[in-house]
Amino acid sequence: MATLLYTSDYDDRLMPMNHLPGGIGNSGNDRTWAQLILPYMRSFQLFRCPSDYGARPKPESTFDQDLVPGDTDSRYFSASMRSNIGYNYLYLAPVMRYQLGPWQVSPRSISQIATSETILFVDTVWDRRPDGTPYGGGNWLVAPPCRYARVNGIAIDSFGGGRGTSIYLPDQHREGWKVHNPNSGMVYGGAWPWHEGRMNTVRIGGNVKSIAPPELSAGCEVRPGWQGRITDPSAYLWDIQ
Repeated sequence: MATLLYTSDYDDRLMPMNHLPGGIGNSGNDRTWAQLILPYMRSFQLFRCPSDYGARPKPESTFDQDLVPGDTDSRYFSASMRSNIGYNYLYLAPVMRYQLGPWQVSPRSISQIATSETILFVDTVWDRRPDGTPYGGGNWLVAPPCRYARVNGIAIDSFGGGRGTSIYLPDQHREGWKVHNPNSGMVYGGAWPWHEGRMNTVRIGGNVKSIAPPELSAGCEVRPGWQGRITDPSAYLWDIQ
């Protein structure tokens, strides 16, 4: 509901993941998507899943030192990155640049999204210990399982990166799903089944569905480094087409 209220105020556009990608932002000059919809919500606590009982940084350790006087939301910049709600940013708000130009935040409009079943948010985890125990809270961003489709024998980047265009990827997402490491927090791209082996997803249409992890990769062949292809676009839950 908060997302829909945000888009109604911003010409049908979804939230950017943040304004200054690349690790150069802070609470004084940047905002995450979670902070952008926070004014439409009642409490920051809504970003924390009650089923996540794992250890995470204490609130005082995530409050930034360069707080903005008079801006009560600035203190949530770091804390918002531990949200248990992960944003499908690579399809809904990609960050691109042409050749060596500046990075441009490119949030999609609701009208650009062809199906109401496209994933908007999904339950997430920050990381997992070597024994598989989740820790650190959630992750504000979630990565899809596949990237490329083949059309008429040509590989197409479903993230939208055409010739000469680069897509910004945070460090933890550059390999896609870590299918070779079942104890990694990125085994499902950051998504995590907190609810008896299932995870909640929020779709663009506003409906909420509980699904099992294999359903996240429906319609695509998951391989390390995004080498697997999207085999059935109609079943693939991530793309906007």
